[in-house]
Amino acid sequence: MKKKNINIKPKYTILIIIFSIIVIVTVFSHTLKEDRQLNKFESFIKDTVTSVEKIVFYPFKFVINKVDDYKELNNIRKKYQSLLPEVERIDSLNAENIELRKQLKALKEELNITYTINDYEYLNATVINRNIAHWYNTITIDKGSYNGVEPDMVVVNSSGLIGRVVSTTTFTSDVRLITTSDTINKISVTISDNNTSVNGLIKNYNYNTKYLEVEGISNTEKITEGAYVYTSGLGGIFPSGILIGTVKNITTDEYDLAKIIDVSPVANFDDINYVAVLKRKEIEK
Repeated sequence: MKKKNINIKPKYTILIIIFSIIVIVTVFSHTLKEDRQLNKFESFIKDTVTSVEKIVFYPFKFVINKVDDYKELNNIRKKYQSLLPEVERIDSLNAENIELRKQLKALKEELNITYTINDYEYLNATVINRNIAHWYNTITIDKGSYNGVEPDMVVVNSSGLIGRVVSTTTFTSDVRLITTSDTINKISVTISDNNTSVNGLIKNYNYNTKYLEVEGISNTEKITEGAYVYTSGLGGIFPSGILIGTVKNITTDEYDLAKIIDVSPVANFDDINYVAVLKRKEIEK
């Protein structure tokens, strides 16, 4: 019987050669990866194997890198397309910001409000003394005239309004709290929610309920529990927009003509350690 000649197509021959080279490269690489000094023949073999390995695998690495580059480029394109609406939104917000600034300026002029919270910078300070006998009246902080602190500067903490500076020394200042029993220093506030915005005055602080009491609001005004209470900016000392607290209870006076609003302060006046003094920003000429 005649033996049949096996004809291998050229493309299969190339694949077999490539596979054989890969096997040889792998075997030599594994064999020569020993931590010892190689002789000249082994060095030659290793260099040859390394060169062959680079030649054989270069096309594969090139293709893989190109595929990765394409995927990365495609991801960047998708991210860019997803960010386009945000870019357009930023342009819209800038336009809204310009319009809001115009409205704010007009309102300040109409209401005779000199400054808002954005017109100030913060000077951080630490409480160093507090009179136990007058716990809710005053505190002493470690910043004074040397630091640029002056009487009537407003003091806040991370939660909201604390009070205002009433006197200074070189390195300290006394701060009268908004919970003081001194009812002469009333603070003008704005009670605001989604539907209404009305003005009133902080009358005093109830040490039992720990609520601030706000008066001067007509009984016809609609106010809801949970509404936010801010400084109104009226009076010239406290800038507008500083958070004071939220409405907790709403009652009326004995004549049923005005509302009495109980406000829960956002600041914890039993535990004040760190505050900030609001210093008016220098106006650039």
